Amino acid sequence: MLEEIEEEAENPYRNPALSKEGLEQFPHMLREAIVQGGEESLAEQLYLPRLWAQFEPHPKGGIRRVEPTRAAVTLARLEFNTWYIRGLCRRLLSEGEELCQVYRAWDGDGSLDECDILENKVLPIGLIYRAHRAKYHPVSRPEAFSIPSGPGCKHSIRRLSASMKALIEYEERELGGSFRKRR
Repeated sequence: MLEEIEEEAENPYRNPALSKEGLEQFPHMLREAIVQGGEESLAEQLYLPRLWAQFEPHPKGGIRRVEPTRAAVTLARLEFNTWYIRGLCRRLLSEGEELCQVYRAWDGDGSLDECDILENKVLPIGLIYRAHRAKYHPVSRPEAFSIPSGPGCKHSIRRLSASMKALIEYEERELGGSFRKRR
């Protein structure tokens, strides 16, 4: 995860709801959370109201008042998951893996997520790796593919289980190809 963050250092994503102080402190907080904490410890550090602007862009247009508690949890979850996915992709690719599985990492608020259609799908790791932040950074591209797809995304990726790999190998060997590729 840290190696991947260093590679994005020239053009990092920064949440527009962070205050000037928040923008300055966030990179250090994120690194600390990756090294010796996690998503929860990052959110705890971000709860301070002084780290947030008074208003932020609303995902559906316009602006809304920043609620530091909600914003801290949302940003911590998005950023930690983003770098987890990026780091896991890098590791799996280095191990010669080609596929991974998208899964629901948390329930969220019950709202629909554009990634819901990808839940449990097996996808090429290289595709996910190359699509890093494609939907929202450096510019917003709603038509683009990326996991996570944005602040409200509830999905992450995982290594394929041995049984899933065996099923895919069986499909390709016995059925002449994978059903996944025909859809």
